[in-house]
Amino acid sequence: MARIQTRKGKKRTTYTATVRMKGFPVFARTFDTKGEAKIWAADVEKEMRAGRFQDTRPAEKITLAEAIERYLEHVSSQKRPNSDHRDRIAAKAILEKFGQEISLTEVSSQRLANYRDSRMKQVTPSTIQKEFALLSHLFNVARREWGLPIINPVSEISKPKIKNGRTRFLTSEEAQKLLDAAMTSRNKKLYHYLLLLMHTGMRPSEAAGLTWENINLDARLVKLYVTKTDMRCVPLTQKAAETLQSIRPEDALGSTRVFLPNDSNLTMLLKNRPNLYFRKAYDTVRKKVGLEDVHLHDLRHTAASHLLMAGADLRTLAEILGHKTLQMVLRYTHLLNDHKLKAVDRINSLGVSNHTPSEPQD
Repeated sequence: MARIQTRKGKKRTTYTATVRMKGFPVFARTFDTKGEAKIWAADVEKEMRAGRFQDTRPAEKITLAEAIERYLEHVSSQKRPNSDHRDRIAAKAILEKFGQEISLTEVSSQRLANYRDSRMKQVTPSTIQKEFALLSHLFNVARREWGLPIINPVSEISKPKIKNGRTRFLTSEEAQKLLDAAMTSRNKKLYHYLLLLMHTGMRPSEAAGLTWENINLDARLVKLYVTKTDMRCVPLTQKAAETLQSIRPEDALGSTRVFLPNDSNLTMLLKNRPNLYFRKAYDTVRKKVGLEDVHLHDLRHTAASHLLMAGADLRTLAEILGHKTLQMVLRYTHLLNDHKLKAVDRINSLGVSNHTPSEPQD
């Protein structure tokens, strides 16, 4: 049987659970609440009886702060700059809450649930999802690659749901108004940039960061190496290819940037988030034409929506947009309701005669 000892300190009271079972060494762990201590002890005894118990003491010697530091150095640093930056922001928030001394094994599902509930009062569900994604991957890496006998507590709790209801996209008339205004912008490449977003569905940072080596105008393809997911090829409409051809310098090298200045002093912020180069100019033109609710990313939605309405299938759309699964593109299917009605109207007369049925005779 487990033994629970209460230790009253000057600042807090802790509870130490000690498990003794024949054939196993003595195991003990300290918790903030008696309930947590009892649950841990019961789980350990259960695993021992079932022959599934693992000695987690190697993981107990590693703090969460040490694990996060190792993860950022060896895992996050290998990601693209935006993802690395996002991981570091999430790590800072996590450590501010959990502190520097807590061990990996002390990061329980109960503590994570409390963290989730308190964070919900401060940030959006999307932010919490990113923080939990970092923690979840950290625990999986620790178990699979670092050889630590540890479970992933993130998998045991529910995550806040993200409302992906926003699918604002431009009508053909709105798109024309925006592009016409962009042609008058002081940023001479804004028009070409916006048209490329509308005609390809690329993410704003993907398009803004292009170099000419990414683009094959003869094949009408853009090969994206630096993406949020995997490398992919994006087809160009004839108009998109023409607009790129119109701004291609005769002496352009492969490494020459398509939109950003070819300046060795380009700031790290623009290198990591190249779409910021167009933010001020874009804000000006969208306000000018009364489209203040349209963000740059909505031009990606615009491309996706019009591709679907033009008859593109979901699998092709997912490949163009760079989604690994169909789940993300399913958000656009509600836009097809009118098209579905028109489709079923084509069989409106199926099996129906042209004359009015006669009244039944007595």
